[in-house]
Amino acid sequence: MDSLTESEMRTIARLQREAGVQRLSCHFPWSEFCDERQCFHQEFVYDAAMFAVARGFPWSNVIGAAVVARNIFPHLEGLETPKLLSLVKDALSECIPKLTLVHQYEFTRYITDICTSRRQLFQAVVDGATDLSITQQHLEVHLPPTPCPLTQGTELHEWEHQQQLAKLILALQQKEEELERLRNGTRVTVECTDIPGDEQLDKEALVKAVRAAVKATEGQILESLDQEATLLNEILELKLQHTVLATRRLHNPLSSSSGHVSTNSAKTKVHTGKTKK
Repeated sequence: MDSLTESEMRTIARLQREAGVQRLSCHFPWSEFCDERQCFHQEFVYDAAMFAVARGFPWSNVIGAAVVARNIFPHLEGLETPKLLSLVKDALSECIPKLTLVHQYEFTRYITDICTSRRQLFQAVVDGATDLSITQQHLEVHLPPTPCPLTQGTELHEWEHQQQLAKLILALQQKEEELERLRNGTRVTVECTDIPGDEQLDKEALVKAVRAAVKATEGQILESLDQEATLLNEILELKLQHTVLATRRLHNPLSSSSGHVSTNSAKTKVHTGKTKK
């Protein structure tokens, strides 16, 4: 570690991440781990040092921050936040006793935040569980359709007009289908009356039974005709609305074009008047 001078740390800070990790790692012993955990350990130390650089630590304190990170990493297993704060505080007072209070707070918060947010990861690494398999779920993402170019798009008022027409056409189709079912269906349902074969009905009773059946039939016919009249009225109203929308669509371009013609005529008159002068 004595080879890690301030000028060397400046050089490391200017390198790319991978090269910086390798060069910084050459200045420390790594006897704690001999497997994949050693790489995590080295990257942890490099990230802590670069944080100190970004916060404007003096270069001597940047070296101290790297030493602190190197020393506390092997002890991160199972640490709760209070114990972690105590560990960082003791390491700072030992390695960087002259660090300002602001820098102490920033570095302690950095170590605490990164270890808390990635607690399971650090515990798995320090505990030697680097070869655990991770189950990943792949979700299929459906992107929205690519919009048409502006030259192929539809104006807002035209789109709204098309939507209104589509709703009218659908409602008209439903009403016409309902009318067809009504006309093709059975309008009258006659209830069957069982008459014993051994009994004879007099003329008055027979006329009374026929009149009751006719009256019931008449009510069903009137109700069916009333439904048909209502449907015809609704169909007529929908057709009228459809005609109004179609007529409005035809007249709108004419009104706009006439406005352009009148404007052009006015410009022509003004231009002619200036010419006469």
